[in-house]
Parts: sequence; C-alpha cells; structure tokens
Amino acid sequence: MRTYYIGHAKTNQRSSLSFSSDSAGINGILWPILGDEKNRYNLVRTTRGLNTCIQPTGCMSESPDGSKRPSNQPDSRDEIIRKRSFSRARGIDISSFMINDEDSQQATEASTEKAEQDVDVAMGEIAEIFSKGGDDFTAPGAIQKDGTVHSPPEADSVTDLAVYGEKRLGFGLLVAMVFSWSLIGTIVGTVLDPIFGAIGLSAMAIIGLYLGEKWIPNPNMRILGVTWVIISMKLIYGLVLDLWHWGWLDGFSFADEDNLLGTLLLFGVVLNIGIAQRHNEDAIAAQATLILLVVGSAAGALYGEFGVAIMIGIGTIMLHGLAIVRDSGNLASMGIAVSYLWVGIHAISNNWELFGLVILPFEDDLLLFLLMVCVTATNSTMAAKFVEKDNWFSDAFKGLGLGKPGLWSVSVGLGMIGALLSVAANRLETGYALAQLVLLLTAFSASYLVVRGVEWPRLMPLIVIPAPLLLFALAVLESGLIEVNLPYQLRPYSVYAAITAILTAGALLRNQTAVSDHVLWAGGLMIVTLLTLLIPANDGGTGARTLLFSQGVVWIGLAQLSMYRDSPSIAGTAVVGPWLWLLFFATDVENRLISADYIPISIEQYDLAAWMLILLSQQIWVNVKHGETGFNLASRLSGMSELGARLRDSEILQLWNLSFLLALFVTWSITRPGALPAIGLFGVLTILMISHAVMVLLEKHRGKPRSLMTIWGGSTIALSWTYGQQGLWAVTLVIASGILLLSSDRLKRSGVTDEVLKKAEALPGQLLTLMMGLLSGLFIIIALEPLNIMELDGSTILPSEEVNLYLLTMITLVALVLYLRRAATVEKLLPPAIAAVALLAVMAITAQIKDSTIVLLLTIFAFIGSGAYLAIQGEFRSEMRSLAKKEARLLKIEEKQHRLQEFIQAQANEKGELSAVKADLDTKTTLKMIDVEMLDLVEKQRKRAKRSGTSGEYDLEIGDIHHRPVIVIAFLITTILASTYLSFATSFSYLILAFCVAVSILFIALARIRANDIGLRLPDIAGIELPIAISMGGLVLVHLAGRISDSVVGLDDAKHLAVITAGLCVLAGIGLIGRNDLGLRIPNAVEGVVYLLVIDRVFALIIGGEVPLMYRVDPFNGGLLDWTIPLLFVEIILLVCVLSYDWVEKQRIIRGLNDHRGAAGRAAWVIFAGLISVGFAGILAIILVLRRSWRWTQPAAVMVAWLLIPIALSGLMYWCLEPLGLHPPGIHLIATVCGALSIIFVVWSVITDAGIWLAAGLWSVHLLLIPAGFGWSNLVILAVLLIVCSTTSWVSGILVMRKSWRVFGALDMVLAWVVAMVMFSIGAGIEAMLAILVASSILLGIVTYLNQTYEQEIING
Repeated sequence: MRTYYIGHAKTNQRSSLSFSSDSAGINGILWPILGDEKNRYNLVRTTRGLNTCIQPTGCMSESPDGSKRPSNQPDSRDEIIRKRSFSRARGIDISSFMINDEDSQQATEASTEKAEQDVDVAMGEIAEIFSKGGDDFTAPGAIQKDGTVHSPPEADSVTDLAVYGEKRLGFGLLVAMVFSWSLIGTIVGTVLDPIFGAIGLSAMAIIGLYLGEKWIPNPNMRILGVTWVIISMKLIYGLVLDLWHWGWLDGFSFADEDNLLGTLLLFGVVLNIGIAQRHNEDAIAAQATLILLVVGSAAGALYGEFGVAIMIGIGTIMLHGLAIVRDSGNLASMGIAVSYLWVGIHAISNNWELFGLVILPFEDDLLLFLLMVCVTATNSTMAAKFVEKDNWFSDAFKGLGLGKPGLWSVSVGLGMIGALLSVAANRLETGYALAQLVLLLTAFSASYLVVRGVEWPRLMPLIVIPAPLLLFALAVLESGLIEVNLPYQLRPYSVYAAITAILTAGALLRNQTAVSDHVLWAGGLMIVTLLTLLIPANDGGTGARTLLFSQGVVWIGLAQLSMYRDSPSIAGTAVVGPWLWLLFFATDVENRLISADYIPISIEQYDLAAWMLILLSQQIWVNVKHGETGFNLASRLSGMSELGARLRDSEILQLWNLSFLLALFVTWSITRPGALPAIGLFGVLTILMISHAVMVLLEKHRGKPRSLMTIWGGSTIALSWTYGQQGLWAVTLVIASGILLLSSDRLKRSGVTDEVLKKAEALPGQLLTLMMGLLSGLFIIIALEPLNIMELDGSTILPSEEVNLYLLTMITLVALVLYLRRAATVEKLLPPAIAAVALLAVMAITAQIKDSTIVLLLTIFAFIGSGAYLAIQGEFRSEMRSLAKKEARLLKIEEKQHRLQEFIQAQANEKGELSAVKADLDTKTTLKMIDVEMLDLVEKQRKRAKRSGTSGEYDLEIGDIHHRPVIVIAFLITTILASTYLSFATSFSYLILAFCVAVSILFIALARIRANDIGLRLPDIAGIELPIAISMGGLVLVHLAGRISDSVVGLDDAKHLAVITAGLCVLAGIGLIGRNDLGLRIPNAVEGVVYLLVIDRVFALIIGGEVPLMYRVDPFNGGLLDWTIPLLFVEIILLVCVLSYDWVEKQRIIRGLNDHRGAAGRAAWVIFAGLISVGFAGILAIILVLRRSWRWTQPAAVMVAWLLIPIALSGLMYWCLEPLGLHPPGIHLIATVCGALSIIFVVWSVITDAGIWLAAGLWSVHLLLIPAGFGWSNLVILAVLLIVCSTTSWVSGILVMRKSWRVFGALDMVLAWVVAMVMFSIGAGIEAMLAILVASSILLGIVTYLNQTYEQEIING
C-alpha cells in the first residue's frame, strides 16, 4: 500500500490519500474517515471487480468492544463497502466530495453581477463586436476555462430549439406551403387556358380567405389562418396581373388597360389593408408595401419622374400612416427601409427593366434632393416615435445571436442601404453627394439625440431652426430664381453641405455624453464608407492621398477615442477596419472583392507602403492597451456558445492575434508588381513579426506568438516562391525567434513551469523546431528553382540570387547555434533534433542543385559538428531524464507515505482511536482538497489500459514514464529516408523493402534491450511501440516511393502487395513477442497492419502508383504468380486479422471485460478491412462487426456496417458471378433493397419503442435510398425515393416526438421539389410538375394542420 500526502490550501494543514495499485490498473473514489474532519481522508478503490478498503492504520479495523482485528473480518462498515457495485469507471467522479462554500459562492455571484449601464434605446441590445478579455467570463452563461458556468445563461440556440423549435418548424412548413401554393398559382395562371386559370385562381383565393376567416379566431390555428390569407392575397394580385396579361382589361372604353391595372392593384392594396385591420395582423398588411412599390414605379412610366416622386411620397405617407393607425413597429420599420430602397433604386437606375416594369431614373437633381428631404424627415420622425416598439428585423437579429437592435438602429441601418444607392448614383458630383450625405446625418443625428433624451430646445439653434432655412435657400438658388455667383465655382449644394455639417457637428459635440460607443464605431465605419464613395481616387495621386488622409483622421480618431473611453469595440474597429478596407479596395483589380468598375480606386505603391506602415504603428499602439480584446461570435447560433468558449480560450481571436493575421493576409493579397514595392513588402512583414516578438519580450503581448510565427513563416515561404529573397525572410525569422527565445529564457528563470510555458507557446524546443522547419522550407523553395519569379519595384537594391543563398546559409548556421546552445535543456530532444537533421539535409540538397561548393562544405561541417554533439547529448540525456523522473516520483511517493503515517499517528494519539473510528462514518462532509497529480495519473492509466497492459508493480505511479530512444529513432528515420530514395531511384524495390524490414528489426531489438535494462517501457503510438510504428510507417513510405519510381511498374503485378503485407505482419508480430498483454496488443497489431495497408493503397491510387482499385479487383484475372497468389495471400492475411480481432472480442466478453474499442473503433475497422479485400474478408468483417455491435448496443457501428453491405456485395459479385454466367446486379439495386429493409427496421424501432436504434435506421434509409436514386436512369425514381425518405422521417418524428427528424422530413421534401424542378427544366411535362406540387401541398397541409392542432402536445412531448 502507498499513501499520498497533500496540504490544505488555506490552513497549511495536511491531508492524506491512500492508493493501492496492482497489475490491473486503478480507478477510485475518495472516502473521508478518521478524527479531524478537515484533514483525514482515505481512498476506497476497486479494480476490475476487486473491492479493497485500505485503512490508514495498517489494514486493521476496530471491533465493537474496542479490540483490534484484521480488516478482512466482516463488520457493518466493511459489509456496506463490499456490497457496493464498483466498476471501472471512465473517470473519477469527485463531485460528491466538493463542499459548497457559501462565502465563495457569494463572492462568485458578486463577481458576475453586472453594473447597470445606461441602455442606448436607439441602438438597442446590439452584441459587441469586440469585448474585453474578462467580459467573456462574466457574461451570463459564459463558459469558464475550467468548463464551469457561474451564472445562468441566456437561452442559447440549443435551449431555444428545444423550447421553440417546434413552433419554428411549423413556421417553416407554413412558408413552404406559401411557396408551393404560389407555384401552383403561377402554373394555373400561366399554363392553363385563361378561363380555367381565372376560375382556378379565384377558387383558390376564395378557399384561402374562407380558411382564414375560419381559423384566425382560433388561437391554436391563427398562424395557419393568417398563412392562408397571405396565400389568397398573393393569388388575388396574381389574378389581377393575369387579367392584364390575358388582355381582358383592353376592351373598356372609360379607361385604358394600364390605368385599370393600377386601379385594380390599388383596390387589392385597400382590400389587403382592410383584411389586416379586420384580423389585426401586421403580416397581412406587409404585402401592401411591395404592391405600392410596384404601382409607384409603374406610374413613372406614365407621368415621368415627377409622377414617380409623387407616388413615392404618397406611398411613404400611406405606409407610415398605416403604421400609426395600427401602432405597429413592424410596419414603421418596413416603411423606413422600403421607402429609402424605393428612392435608391430609381436614383441609380439606368432605365432598368424588371419583369416588364421600367425603373425610371431621376434626371432632375433638385427633385431627387427634395424627395430625399421629405422622405428623410418623415423617416427620422417615425424612427424616433416608434423607437421602443418591437419589430421583425430586430427579432431576426436576435434570433441570429447578434443582440436585439432597437427599431431606430435597424430601420435606419436598412434604410441607409437604399439611401447610399442614391448617394452612389451621384458620387461624381461631390457637392451634391455631400449634400445628400449631410442631409441624412443631420436628420438622423437629431432623431438620435432626441431618442437619447436631449430636449428639443437644445437642438433648436443648431438643427431645428437652421435646417428649413438652409433647405429653402438651397431650393431657391438651385432652381435659378435668384442668381448668385459663388466663389471657386461652388454649387449651392456644397455650401449647404458645409454649413449644415458644421452645425450638426456642433450639436453632436454639445451633447457628446449622450452618444454611445455603438454609434461612434458604427458612425466611423459609415463615414469611411461614404468617404470611399465620394472622394474620387482613381488617379493614383492627389485623390488617393486625400482619401487615405481623410481615412487616417477617422481611424486615428477612433483609436484615440478607444483609449479615452476604454472601449473595446472602438479599439477593435480602429485596428481591424483599415485592413479590411485595404482588402476590399487595394487588391488586384480583377480579383477585388468590390469591383473597380463600381468604385475605381488606385493608390500609388509607395503611398500604400507608407500607409500600411502607419497602420502597423497604430495596431501596436492600440493593442498595448486593448490587446486582450476579443472578437465575439454570435453566441446564440447553434453550438456557438461552446465554439466561442473554445475560440476564446485559444485566444486566436484576440486583437493581438486577429490584427496580426489580418495584416499578414491583406499584405499577401495586395502584393504584386506595381501595387506594393519591395521595401513595402519586406518592411511591413518584417516590422509586423519583429514588433510582435518585441511586445512578447516586454510582456505586453497576450497573443499566441508561436502560432503567429508559424502562419507568418508559411506565408513568407509562399511569397518567396514568387518574389524570392529567402535570405531576408530568414533574417527576420531568426531575429524574431531569438527574441522569443529570450522571453522564454526569462520565463524559465522566473520559475514558470513547462505547462505555463506550453500555454504561453514559449517552450524553447517547440520554437526551435518551428524555426528550423521554416528555414528548411526556404531552402526547399530555392532547390525547386521556381520559374515564375517576379521582381517588385525597388528590388535592385536587394541581394542577388547567389548572395541570397549565402545569406540564407549563414543565418541558418546562426539558427543552429541557437539550437545547440539549448539542446541540453529543451523539454523534448527528438523534435528539434529531427528538424536540425532535416534542415542540414535540405541544405545539402540545395547546395548540390545550385552547385555551390561553399554551401555544401559548410553544411557538411555543420552536420558533423551538430551530429557529434547531439549523439553525445541525446541518448544519455534521454535515459538520465527518464530515470531521474522515475526516481523522483517514487521518492515523492515514499515521502507522502512517511508523512501520512506520522500524521495519522499524531491524530490518533490526540483524539483517541474511538473518535477516529466514529469519524469513519462521516462520508461526504468536508473534503477541501485532493491530490490532483494522482488523479491525473489515474486518468492516464485508464487511457493506457485500453491499448496496453500494466508495466509492473508501480504502473500507476511510473507507467507514463517511458524510455525514448532518440538516437535509435533518428537512425531509423535516416534509414527509412535513404531506403525511400533508393526505392524511388532504382528498380530494386522488393529488396529494399526486405532490407528496410531487417534493419528495422535490428533497431527495434536494440531499443527494447536498452529499455528493459533501465526498467522502463518504450512509448506507444496507438498501442504499438514507437520504433515499430515508425518502421511500419516507413515501410509504407518506401513502398509508395517504389510505385512512382522510374522503373517499370505494371498494374498486372501484385507481388509488391504481398511483400509489404508480409513486412508489416513481421513487424507487427515482433511487437507481440514477449508481451503479457496480448489481449490488448493483438487488436492494435492487426489494426496497424490493416490501416497501413489501406493508407498505402489510397495514396498509391492518388499518386498513380498502379495498384488495384478497391472493390473492383478480380483475383483470377491475371498471372498465377504475379497476380492471383499475391492477392489471395493478402486476402488470407486479412481473414486472419478479422478473425483475430473477433477472437479478442469474444475473449473479452467471456471474461466479463468492458468494451475496448467503442462504436467509432468498430466502424473504422469494418471500413478499412473492406477497402483492401477482394470480398470475403470485407463481408466477414461486416458480419462480425454487426454481431458485436448489436451485442454492445452501438447503433453507429451497426449503421456503418449495414451501409457497407451494398459496396461489399458489389465488390464480391464483380468477379465471382461471371464464371457462373450471371450478370452482377448494380450497386444501386442492392442499396435500394437494403434501404427498403432499413424502412422495415425503422418501423420495428417505432413499434417496439427502441428509440436507441431509430436514428441509425433513419440515417440508413437516407444514406442508402438517396444515393441509390442517382443510380437509376429516371429522375422520377429519385423523386419517389426522396418522398419515401421524407414520409419515413416525418411520420417517425411525429410518432416519437423527435423534432430533428421532422426537420429532415421537410428537407427531403424540398429536395424532392428540387428534383422536380430539374425534371421540368430538362423537358418533363407540366402535368408531372403540377401533380408533384399538389401532392406536396396536400402533405404539407396535413402535417401543418396536425402540428397546429396538437402543437401543445408535440412541444410538451
């Protein structure tokens, strides 16, 4: 028995934990006993059915009379323990031992309470784009780094789906029904005879209105009734248009057909509004907005642009009047958005024609401006009036997890889309465009300030009184009533814009405390957007510089505001915004995200380089204070709360990292000859990397330096392929690495543990490995001699090709010195050692290709020197570290045992043994601390137990300590690489494979002998010892090299498959020799053989290695020695592997052991076993996996095996039926039969209430029938199979109350519609289309009716 000693975190008192380990492994729970409640503990643990109670006083218990007796004599306490049903748990449950500390809980609650803040009613609850590092942890429902949640969350998408998902599914069905009935109406009105079409549309509309009248009064059926009314109104509008299309409005003398069409449409609008008022439903009235848009635009064709303006004004008044009458925020917000969109489309139109409707443009500037004045005044007033009303747009944003913006912000934001169309239409007339812009800013600034509580009298002198006077003066001057010659040939619009801008700025500054952060960063983005639209910058000179300067004022102003207001959102906008702007407008013209045809911007390359350097300075300046600011994801999107927590903990979206990545990506996107000079490219990326490294050294950087350097290095390697200069990139890389290594050294000197260094990405070994790996990449680029090298402007001052190679070589030697100085102290010797060897090898190859004797000699000397040093340090240091770790841990255990005995003795003497025994009965009270280290060791042992047995008596304590034969592995890898080259360069691939196996056996034996000598095990990879795993992987690499070599490789020769199979079997068999845990090692060995054979076959097919195609192999279609015998040999090996795997499964069941692979393991096994089989082994694997998976109740594994049946049978029948004179059936036929059987299985699952199997059955139906449908020659069968899948899913989902499968049923139906549309597009009859639509609509109607009728039961079910 070994006892472990721990200290109390608060009182410095000590507690004890007792563990007993044996060869079966350990898993346990804690049991508090003995006198002092706060400090005495014992461990009661079980291993594979053996219950053991370890007493602190030496396995003795106390009898009722006070005498001592052996603990194996029964007493009541031992009997209770013995009767507990212990099993090998998958972890240690310590929740019942945790004490709820009221003080700490109150402190936690206090820390998570948010101080009440002033809510911006105008902007609403907008999710912050960026937030401080600590804000993520204090927000409601925030997942902490340890996985806990301190405060109740707001409803996330998972909860929301569980509570409201059924209603949303019903809403989706309603939308689908509207869509389907609209299509039916379209077909009826356009295809059928006009008389029948008119009768059909009228009947459908009347039926819909009748159903609406019947169902809307019923609360349970209201939504369905409203849907039918919406359908009917669409049919009525369609009927009116069809009457005009058929020419039925042409024969009336009192009016022409166009006027009658407009009148009838307006009558439909009145009817629409009347029905909406009758039923008090905004959704019905909303259709009127679209019809008014159509009528207003159509009027322009009759009365010109003045008529369009009048109709827009009337329509806007009608929309807002209806919103006022109904007191509806929905209609108010829609009126604001639609009216601006209406104006913008007409302003930017170039006589567009849409569905026969001519969109007339505004030619009169003053008319457009006055119209904007009227619309803007009305909209800003409505936005302020309805600011606190709910609306559909805000609810939509809330549903996406983006917060719930207020009606003011969402309406104005959507309205700005249309308004900006108007501004963009006149961007070349700067004064006029600025006047429009200032008009919008003035009106909505005043509206915003009023909403924020600013009194009207404070706005009177600056906005309310001057605005109408200025507009009147503008109209008089621009109309020509008064002639005034303005200086500098300015138009009145420019004067109006200047004066109004000054007054508006004064009003905002006067009331700046009422302006929120949201408005500042959103306003900044809006100003930059408008500056981009209004300032001509296509000359690459003054205009572009003006644009950059004006933007710089905005971005630097936002940066200063972020410092002044301590605002993470403004900081994130100031840092990320300018780089995104460059991504949109400074990249290649042909590939620009926003086409240069719409917004032509051309920036001189040296101006751009200077601008990017300024942005880098601003980035560092802001990040020093706001670097921990993180980018927020939509927290309520499905799974985004968990994903957001992971991304937050990874810190990849913190401003330090995000700005670095964005700057790097934008620079890479911009770089091209003529766009960015050489000094700009190298200067920007060098300063970017070194500045971040310096910030890490100064402890200002809170990002991920190694990850950033990895991405930076990969990007520079890609850039060096095009622009060369690998030496310059290497200089920056080594300097940055040196700075990061200095930071790492300082952290290590301060006593920081390796875990903290790993989290901070500051482990020197990893940094050195990365540095040398990136340097290898630069050498590889030189060796490949790319042909598309381009020169940037200013490249003449850069090193030539020869100097570049010398520079890269010298800086590489400096990097090697940095590594060798730390080689003896790095946390892991192997990765940097391999990286160094690979780097030297690549250097030698590059020197040979470039015919550089100097570089080759330097490489040889470096290889000899570093190799000798590493050989001396490597193996000895590895052994010493392993032994030292082993001895230190055992010594620590002995110290804990000694302290425990002293502690128990002292407590027993102090309180007496009787009180100690009574304390045994207190089982779950005051545990304050546990030995986390031991729990970690227990968890590691549990994971090891799945793949390997125990290492001996001290397996729990030292089982995770291994001997890593670094030098042996290095030589082994070198042998593999050399064999790979020889296999590629020569035709002796078989001999080289045999040589590789023999040498591998030698190195494996050496590694095993040395590990046994020091009493440690070799490390495992997937249960296979590391040297063996490397050898097996190397064998695959050698084989692949031989298949793509220059020697003759024929598809009719399969001997190579037999050779590699035999080699893998030999190596795997060596791993089983001398092992006492064959029950665990055999599955690992057979999996290793099969998986590597599959990997070899797949990669060989990809690279054109001439190997048999999976499931299309005829073992008798070739020579006996070259083809048949090798393939049958491989098949026999596979059969042996499959049977061995199942034999181990059987033995585990016989011995009552737990499952050791799980559903994922069995699924992978059955897939891989069938890929390289000619049929028999694959089918046997399917049968056995089906049997065992059903035994272990693993639906996923059963499903995978079932899905493979058509493929396996097709592969077997491909060659075995032809000798019998039978034609093999198509795989689609077999899949269809299996899919039908899956439907029967689903029915059985529903009838027997075997819910655990239902999902597997339904997935099987989909994954079998849908692909099978594509195998048939007729799309009708595919549509039928999709409807079958839809019916199965939908009915099953309703019967078992599964929302997700009802959704799948709806998706299947949509796919059936898509197939029907494809059928229609390729010439299928309209009758078939109409029949499918009617059938789908009937089905949707039935399901919708059932959902609405039994909505409560379904939700509660």
